[in-house]
Amino acid sequence: MLKSLRKQSPMNHKALRLLTAAAATAVAGTSLLLSAPSATAANAPYADCPGWALCLYQDGGGAGSKVILTPPPTGSPSQMVYLIGKHFLNGQAADNQTSSWLNNSQCGIEFYDDPNGDLHPSLIDSAPSWNWGLKHDYSYGTPQAYLNDRVSSLRFYNC
Repeated sequence: MLKSLRKQSPMNHKALRLLTAAAATAVAGTSLLLSAPSATAANAPYADCPGWALCLYQDGGGAGSKVILTPPPTGSPSQMVYLIGKHFLNGQAADNQTSSWLNNSQCGIEFYDDPNGDLHPSLIDSAPSWNWGLKHDYSYGTPQAYLNDRVSSLRFYNC
């Protein structure tokens, strides 16, 4: 086989080298795909919520995509946050889509279901100040499942 390759023109050698390189690249790419972790692999529950933030999760038990909300600075007056303009990290709208949350801030938080706008908020849940790591789960099968996907605004206070 080698003798027959040597007799061929330089153009055929170039084609053979390109074909060999393409085959090696395909094999390497396939092995990377098979060994790399999935991009959709599940994170640990309540994963990667910064130690100063409130994280709202799209799924129960701190799973799925999240919204990271920054509380106001210490000593600030209370601050309303409307979820209508907020999105989970996966790009989906967060309004009325929260299934669990983790409060890593020092602030107290009131969660509202606000179907009629600012004038008729309905307090549905709260978290007291200085209670780092407090979490609530609204997913199916939990005692607060009736609150699933109802949070539309919240208020930080006593920061």
